[in-house]
Amino acid sequence: MTDPSSGRSALAAYRALPSLAGWGYLIATSLGRLPVSMVPLAILTLATSATGSIAVGGIAAAATALGEAIGAPVGGALSDRWGQRRVLMIGVVTNVAFAVAFVLAIGHVPDGVAVVLAGVTGLSLPQVGPLSRVRWLAMSREDVSAAFAFEGVVDEVVYIIGPALVGIVAVVFSPQISLLAAAALIAVFVTQFALHRSAALVSRRDEKSDADVVGAADSGRGRSAMAALVLAGMLAMGVFFGASQAGLTAFARAEGVPDAGALFYAVMAVGSAVTTMAMVALPPSIGPWMRWIGAAVGMALGAVGMALAPTVLILLVFAVFAGAFQGPALLTLYGVAGSIAERGRAGVLMTLTGSGVVVGVGIGTAVGGAGASVGGAAAAFSLVVAASVLLALLGATARLVRRDRR
Repeated sequence: MTDPSSGRSALAAYRALPSLAGWGYLIATSLGRLPVSMVPLAILTLATSATGSIAVGGIAAAATALGEAIGAPVGGALSDRWGQRRVLMIGVVTNVAFAVAFVLAIGHVPDGVAVVLAGVTGLSLPQVGPLSRVRWLAMSREDVSAAFAFEGVVDEVVYIIGPALVGIVAVVFSPQISLLAAAALIAVFVTQFALHRSAALVSRRDEKSDADVVGAADSGRGRSAMAALVLAGMLAMGVFFGASQAGLTAFARAEGVPDAGALFYAVMAVGSAVTTMAMVALPPSIGPWMRWIGAAVGMALGAVGMALAPTVLILLVFAVFAGAFQGPALLTLYGVAGSIAERGRAGVLMTLTGSGVVVGVGIGTAVGGAGASVGGAAAAFSLVVAASVLLALLGATARLVRRDRR
């Protein structure tokens, strides 16, 4: 990932983003991805309320997440072939239609039909975040570090605000309105993002680029190896996130404050957002491999502290410590993905890495939650430690692979 700091301050790097893309773009890419954090919880809340069964709600939410994990890379591949604008507009129309259909059908159709509707709603969710990173690569390689840091902070904020917004709207109005609100955000801001002039800057995959890739077999194998390591790293990051949520929730319950788990995780995310913004100030001598491995080691140390924490205060200290490294780790992984993205193929790579996080979160939440039910919060945090150590090993392997390629 190109470092923008040569001759410029970190503040100057961030100031370049509005002039490069425009404030309208920054608003569209921020609010356009908010529904990704809202839809699964909104479907869980609505399905549970309409059917009276938390089991049906949980299965519907899982189907939504699975649909998103499958649909994201498919949409990325299609955007590489057809262009982002066309794929995003198709996604807007189909996703809003399926969301409205779910609202009208839930409670009046068999549970299996409702689960299928939930799955296709997730399948059609427009992936603004990964596709926005693809656009930054096309708009300016010089400013990509600051742009990716901005994207990382937006992701952190979105995953704090989105679920809270669903809860507030569901309580004040109704669970139906919470899902329709997410659909309205997609209709307005994803459309704005799709129609932005930057969509025309992204290269499309064509037959010529396919032939070029076939002719460069050695380079292709090296890229494939790096892409596999980045994807595995994203899975490890997702497990870290999911198991952390399970562990913090279990710790809160053990301390007699069961509703504070989400608040604990929000505190962890705040530390992540701050350090992610500061990443552009790091000197170029601290390369991506040192950042990848160093961030993973910091995450592991923080996770060990959380596993051993005897009180809420000490837990929060180590949660902030671990969170301070999770954002930079994610930023570095996206940066490495951007550095190996081929012309006309960046969409599928970025969406696939994003899906890796989604799948990892599901694994981390499920396994961490099961472990916490038997061994308490420490069991879930043990999985957080394991995911962090795995991430460090993947970083070391990626460094060796890149060295061999050179």
